[in-house]
Amino acid sequence: MNHDRQRWERIRAGGFWRCLLLRGMLGWGLPFCALWALIAQMLGLGSLRAALIEALPLGLAAGLIWGFACWGFALLQLMKSKE
Repeated sequence: MNHDRQRWERIRAGGFWRCLLLRGMLGWGLPFCALWALIAQMLGLGSLRAALIEALPLGLAAGLIWGFACWGFALLQLMKSKE
Protein backbone atom coordinates (compact mmCIF):
# COMPACT_ATOMS: atom_id res chain seq x y z
CA MET A 1 0.00 0.00 0.00
CA ASN A 2 2.84 2.36 0.80
CA HIS A 3 4.40 1.79 -2.63
CA ASP A 4 1.10 2.66 -4.35
CA ARG A 5 0.73 5.83 -2.33
CA GLN A 6 4.26 6.91 -3.24
CA ARG A 7 3.48 6.30 -6.90
CA TRP A 8 0.33 8.45 -6.82
CA GLU A 9 2.12 11.16 -4.85
CA ARG A 10 4.87 11.18 -7.47
CA ILE A 11 2.28 11.63 -10.24
CA ARG A 12 0.62 14.46 -8.33
CA ALA A 13 3.95 16.10 -7.55
CA GLY A 14 4.76 16.11 -11.26
CA GLY A 15 1.80 18.38 -11.83
CA PHE A 16 -1.30 18.44 -13.95
CA TRP A 17 0.34 19.48 -17.22
CA ARG A 18 3.12 16.93 -16.95
CA CYS A 19 0.57 14.18 -16.40
CA LEU A 20 -1.59 15.44 -19.24
CA LEU A 21 1.20 15.92 -21.76
CA LEU A 22 3.75 13.23 -20.91
CA ARG A 23 1.58 10.40 -19.59
CA GLY A 24 -1.39 11.20 -21.79
CA MET A 25 -0.57 12.74 -25.14
CA LEU A 26 3.00 11.51 -25.57
CA GLY A 27 2.95 8.35 -23.48
CA TRP A 28 -0.37 6.96 -24.65
CA GLY A 29 -1.49 9.07 -27.61
CA LEU A 30 1.57 8.66 -29.84
CA PRO A 31 1.85 4.86 -29.44
CA PHE A 32 -1.90 4.64 -30.12
CA CYS A 33 -1.39 6.74 -33.25
CA ALA A 34 1.46 4.52 -34.46
CA LEU A 35 -0.51 1.34 -33.84
CA TRP A 36 -3.57 2.78 -35.60
CA ALA A 37 -1.41 3.74 -38.61
CA LEU A 38 0.21 0.29 -38.76
CA ILE A 39 -3.18 -1.40 -38.74
CA ALA A 40 -4.41 0.94 -41.48
CA GLN A 41 -1.36 0.09 -43.60
CA MET A 42 -1.81 -3.65 -43.03
CA LEU A 43 -5.41 -3.36 -44.19
CA GLY A 44 -4.21 -1.57 -47.33
CA LEU A 45 -5.97 1.71 -46.61
CA GLY A 46 -2.98 3.85 -47.62
CA SER A 47 0.68 4.48 -47.07
CA LEU A 48 2.18 4.51 -43.59
CA ARG A 49 3.04 8.20 -43.81
CA ALA A 50 -0.48 9.21 -44.80
CA ALA A 51 -1.97 6.95 -42.14
CA LEU A 52 0.27 8.51 -39.47
CA ILE A 53 -0.78 12.01 -40.46
CA GLU A 54 -4.45 11.04 -40.46
CA ALA A 55 -4.21 9.21 -37.13
CA LEU A 56 -2.29 11.95 -35.31
CA PRO A 57 -5.29 14.10 -34.25
CA LEU A 58 -7.20 11.03 -33.05
CA GLY A 59 -4.18 9.72 -31.14
CA LEU A 60 -3.48 13.03 -29.45
CA ALA A 61 -7.14 13.51 -28.52
CA ALA A 62 -7.29 9.99 -27.08
CA GLY A 63 -4.06 10.68 -25.19
CA LEU A 64 -5.54 13.88 -23.81
CA ILE A 65 -8.53 11.97 -22.49
CA TRP A 66 -6.21 9.33 -21.01
CA GLY A 67 -4.13 12.07 -19.32
CA PHE A 68 -7.24 13.58 -17.73
CA ALA A 69 -8.32 10.13 -16.56
CA CYS A 70 -4.87 9.34 -15.14
CA TRP A 71 -4.79 12.64 -13.25
CA GLY A 72 -8.26 12.16 -11.81
CA PHE A 73 -7.50 8.58 -10.82
CA ALA A 74 -4.26 9.66 -9.14
CA LEU A 75 -6.14 12.22 -7.06
CA LEU A 76 -8.79 9.68 -6.08
CA GLN A 77 -6.18 7.12 -5.05
CA LEU A 78 -4.34 9.71 -2.98
CA MET A 79 -7.54 10.66 -1.16
CA LYS A 80 -8.31 6.98 -0.52
CA SER A 81 -4.84 6.29 0.85
CA LYS A 82 -5.06 9.20 3.29
CA GLU A 83 -8.23 7.81 4.87
